[in-house]
Amino acid sequence: MRKYLFIAAFLLFTGVPALFAQSFTAGIGADFFKYERTYLDLRAAYIQPINPDVELTLGGSFAIVTKNEGGTTEADFLIPLDGGVNFLFPVNETFAYQFGLGLTAQFVLETDSRFYMGPFISFGVRFGVHPFMEWYIEGRQDLLFGKPEWISTSTRLSTGVIFAL
Repeated sequence: MRKYLFIAAFLLFTGVPALFAQSFTAGIGADFFKYERTYLDLRAAYIQPINPDVELTLGGSFAIVTKNEGGTTEADFLIPLDGGVNFLFPVNETFAYQFGLGLTAQFVLETDSRFYMGPFISFGVRFGVHPFMEWYIEGRQDLLFGKPEWISTSTRLSTGVIFAL
């Protein structure tokens, strides 16, 4: 039941606001959660410009990792929800660097579900590939607080497309 509740919250958090967004992102990557396991990360977010070369971003990921236990494949899930500000540093009309800061809430759905929260910092580049699309590559470092270790770190790497609406 809790898994369905988290999935519904994820869809509500990323799906409904995207209808009013200026840009929408879709990406894929890897989440090195606490450097213990590597999750396949499917990412979605919306972007709202707030000043020239400054934007608000709200989004989340659906990440999965599998393990084989006794001949049965089991899946564990990680659902990070993020909010932050990106600062763009355009080099020319089709290339820009990105620096971002924000806050992440991460739900780990395993046999013992856990919750982590903390700040993140991100760096990335964007390439204009079409008048309505940009290709992005991003790295993100999370500082997470939550039981049982109380202080953990995590790295996320992703690539995808930003669609201008």
